[in-house]
Amino acid sequence: MGEKVKPSTLLIVITLIPLFLNTSIFIITEGFNITPHSPPLVYTVGSLAIAVIAILAAIIGYTMAKDEEPEWGSKLPFKVIQGVNIFSILLSIMFALLVVLVYFMKGV
Repeated sequence: MGEKVKPSTLLIVITLIPLFLNTSIFIITEGFNITPHSPPLVYTVGSLAIAVIAILAAIIGYTMAKDEEPEWGSKLPFKVIQGVNIFSILLSIMFALLVVLVYFMKGV
């Protein structure tokens, strides 16, 4: 067998950051409402900036999980964390596309 290796606390925190950032995008845009109550600069440019930060954090979390993954022993927790980070990347890209489509291309 191998030794039991658990993911570090830093890895778990970095994995959760993109999920909180994506939730904040959803809250700022009020569920991608056409006319949210926040200022336009916040729900357009701010949401895109948060999406980019979320993508970068998820990429960092994915590479950290690959680096911490043991050669022997239980790899399942690290594979789950890698999967969550891939999901976060895809969700952030989807939210960024939704922001572009709903707010920047609404007149086209």
